[in-house]
Amino acid sequence: MAFRILLVEDDPDFAEVLQEALSDLGYLLCHASDGEAALAQLVSFPADLILSDVQMPRLDGYGLLAALRERRQAPPVLMMTAWGTIEEAVRALQGGAVDYLVKPFEMESLQAKLEKHLLPRAGDDKQLIAEAPSMRRCLERAEKVAQSDATVLLSGESGVGKEVLARYLHQHSARAKGPFVAVNCAAIPETLLEATLFGHEKGAFTGATQASAGKFEQAQNGTLLLDEVTEMPLALQAKLLRVLQERELERVGGQRTIPLDIRVIATSNRDLGEAVKGGQFRADLYYRLQVVPLQVPALRERREDILPLAQYLLNQAAVTLGLRPRALSPAAERALLAHDWPGNVRELQNALQRALILAEGDEIQTRDLDLPTEMPESGMTIAEQSSAAELALGEQKGHYERELIADALAKSGGSRGEAARLLGISARTLRHKLQRLREAGFDLG
Repeated sequence: MAFRILLVEDDPDFAEVLQEALSDLGYLLCHASDGEAALAQLVSFPADLILSDVQMPRLDGYGLLAALRERRQAPPVLMMTAWGTIEEAVRALQGGAVDYLVKPFEMESLQAKLEKHLLPRAGDDKQLIAEAPSMRRCLERAEKVAQSDATVLLSGESGVGKEVLARYLHQHSARAKGPFVAVNCAAIPETLLEATLFGHEKGAFTGATQASAGKFEQAQNGTLLLDEVTEMPLALQAKLLRVLQERELERVGGQRTIPLDIRVIATSNRDLGEAVKGGQFRADLYYRLQVVPLQVPALRERREDILPLAQYLLNQAAVTLGLRPRALSPAAERALLAHDWPGNVRELQNALQRALILAEGDEIQTRDLDLPTEMPESGMTIAEQSSAAELALGEQKGHYERELIADALAKSGGSRGEAARLLGISARTLRHKLQRLREAGFDLG
């Protein structure tokens, strides 16, 4: 079943482009021209996510966020802003947005955000493939704990899918109809993390022109995911411990106590025991978080999952990139099984996206995967290597996509319809790609 997205955008031309592009990706779209129209649309269109502009007449994006905070089961909001300043981003996040995009942006960036923040619906657990005994044990334990409100600590290497499992726990709990709010403790500056988590009152600090609920309050009656909790500064760990113990908080600059009804899930890719010994993490908070510890196995420890997971990710990538699906050749399957996957599922996903772009025939060959024979001795951590690989992949994708489009246009004699057929995409998708290339300085005609 397709996800439903409510697009809130007052620019009709930009709204039309987004509607066409997202429809091509398989989403169901409904458009509202401002915040007031969006609130009215929600009555008849139960959106899974709201994609909203900031600057709009009547009721702007911030006003829409404020109105949605009053609702118990409001969908997550992804904000679009043309300003791109830290202040605008912080204001959006503190107002309740789950994430933001700075205009202009690539459709691939938007798609990545949507995939991150759209919750899987009941029964849509294909991404949780568990053929390997180690992963089956992990999933069986997750199914048992999902029905309780116990705090869960998910540990495992970077890229193993800890957030996917956290969403699975939420979706299979009694809180499934409530919000799922994720906050990456490593991605938010230390000076902003306290207000982001616990909220603030008007005048609590410079720039706090109005009161704002934090992530804990936004997760009321639902689940709060504290991603990479070990990156939280020690001073803030003490306040987090008290909130977890008392199930209540005070906003920054406030004196009123706010009771909480939430379930907390934390993740870490570090050895928490070692972090406690090294003085980077409080021992009392460690024991409070790991009421139910769940270790997500590395991909090399669940080799039975590699091929079914690869096929799922390959089909997903075909939709995301607007390319026709391809199968894996027997040699490519053997290469996937032989690789150690130090970057885990994230590395597998990158390799399959790259292969889909490079493949020329009906099957993906070993050369298309372009797997390294050994990990370079760069001195970088696995997470840093994975991040660098993602950046390189983006550059590769842009280069090869331009070549593929130019080649298709040449073979078709300039006919866009024929070029789209050769590329295995719709003419509308090709038109959008050509427009983006022109904006980037590449005019292919």
